[in-house]
Amino acid sequence: MRFALTFITISLISMTACETPESLEAVAGVEGRVIFESWSDSLEGAVMVVFDKSLEFDRIDEPGYKVIDYFITYSDPINSGASSVDYFIQLEAGEYQLMVIGLLLDPAQLLANEELFQEIQNYIVVPENSAPRGIVIREKQINEQTDWYVHF
Repeated sequence: MRFALTFITISLISMTACETPESLEAVAGVEGRVIFESWSDSLEGAVMVVFDKSLEFDRIDEPGYKVIDYFITYSDPINSGASSVDYFIQLEAGEYQLMVIGLLLDPAQLLANEELFQEIQNYIVVPENSAPRGIVIREKQINEQTDWYVHF
């Protein structure tokens, strides 16, 4: 009887100790790999950028078109000359546009300086062979992208 009571007590403790913690929530976002086929000598680095779905990429070079108004977030900076990088960007559920951009300034300097960042379109280079990707993030799901080949 004593053995049975000890066994039941240990079993109950084990069952409650193995429950999934309620404080850890599932995340949603986008992940993938960017493969850099070539880099321009003028680039200091690159970054994955997430924009609102309504950004019109054919207007990026248009004077007065404020790209920053459509900005959502960005990945960790990517060093110039990198051959490939894996990325993950956490996002809320919604529709976005994802793109790789080259940076004419040191990524840390551009991303940390509010004034420079407000004029980000003056310091970016869009890859020659890589169009933005429209993505849909569903609640608590990861949108896995295929490899993305980029040529600057």
